[in-house]
Amino acid sequence: MNPELLQHLRTRLESDVDLPPSARARLLALVTQAEPENTSTTWPAALAELEAAHPEVTAFLNRTAVVLGNMGL
Repeated sequence: MNPELLQHLRTRLESDVDLPPSARARLLALVTQAEPENTSTTWPAALAELEAAHPEVTAFLNRTAVVLGNMGL
């Protein structure tokens, strides 16, 4: 889920005075569970890890993408 949206939800939950404390605690727990555990991993880093772990698969996908691109798809 979008980290900015989760932060907005957390802020709203923490500032809402009409929410019962038990409901607030349950909702905050859900927001915490939905937050990504490691936000330092970026797409390029994740792709580099995938390439290193599965070089044959990534080579096949690369060749497939090139063929489809050459076909105009």
